[in-house]
Amino acid sequence: MYPDVANKLCSAHSIYIIPMPTFSLKLNKNIISIAILAVAIFTGGLFILHNVAQTHRDKIATGFLCDLLITFPLCYYFIIIRPLKKSAKSLLLVLTICCGIAYLVLPAHQRSLILQVRKLTVVAELAFFIYAFTKIKKIRSAYKIHQLNFADPLYNLRSSMADIFGDILPVRILASELAMLRYGILSWKKEKHLPKNAIAFSTHKESGYIAVWCILMVAVFVEVVAFHFLLMKWSHLAANIVTALTLYSVILFIADLSALVKRQVLVNDDTIILRTGLRWRAITTRDNIAAISKAVSNVDPDGTFMKGAALTSGINLLITFKEPVMLDKLYGARKEYKAILMSIDDTKGFIEALDLHSSVTRPTRAVVR
Repeated sequence: MYPDVANKLCSAHSIYIIPMPTFSLKLNKNIISIAILAVAIFTGGLFILHNVAQTHRDKIATGFLCDLLITFPLCYYFIIIRPLKKSAKSLLLVLTICCGIAYLVLPAHQRSLILQVRKLTVVAELAFFIYAFTKIKKIRSAYKIHQLNFADPLYNLRSSMADIFGDILPVRILASELAMLRYGILSWKKEKHLPKNAIAFSTHKESGYIAVWCILMVAVFVEVVAFHFLLMKWSHLAANIVTALTLYSVILFIADLSALVKRQVLVNDDTIILRTGLRWRAITTRDNIAAISKAVSNVDPDGTFMKGAALTSGINLLITFKEPVMLDKLYGARKEYKAILMSIDDTKGFIEALDLHSSVTRPTRAVVR
């Protein structure tokens, strides 16, 4: 058994420690800061605009417009683009979104000014879209090549876009978002055929994820309807925006369930593809597996194991590796792990497919602190 893992497994009890998925601390701070600023500017400006006296509304609207078109783009530049060394092209997208929001929420007589600002950016946007359109054919060609090797829409789209635009975080995020929409909107579409000689193992049945998902969907539907009518008393626009964002979130929830059912763990000759829906994927070989331990209880998080089950309560298998494996998470995060805790419905069949009977330990119960 892998040494670092063996030190955590006692004769009677086992302490399983797993990491929470994280981006870099600096990236987290910057994204959280700009997100808080965006929410503060939008909600604060909208609240003041609808509650100030009519005589001062034009001045407030002008200030709100300046915050949307000047203050926030500048903050985005100094918080995201400059410290994280990101492409300035994203600033154009941010400015476009700000113009759209301003056009929707500000008084009608100020929309002419917004349209004038949009004229300044439309040429640059048009040039960018023409450039992107010319790359679509190349992306499709690269995608088909990757699909021939292995039919995985998420990672093949990400790889093909990386081949054209470079393997940078915005490209990985965009590819992940497109994949989420594909699994959400086209949830009825069947997955491509499995590779020849591949054995598939589902990961969602034993944990009861579908039942939990249905309960969450009912709760979301009830709450969004009630919240929509509550917001309607204050602002029709705000109610429609919140409802639209909630419906988009529902599509992502559907994508998560659809991908979880379709994207199963695969054992194909010497290659093993471990994954849970769209959330993460790791590729390794039979020879790299050091041991498999059956886990029958929840565990505490740390930096040694990866928590890979759809639900924490569904964890039933600990897979340790001789050499760390690179795990690709949704939206581009990557990290190496020496062990993965996950849920596989047919653990016996999975173990037999790997032909690792001698490495399988008896079920152990993890100590929960």
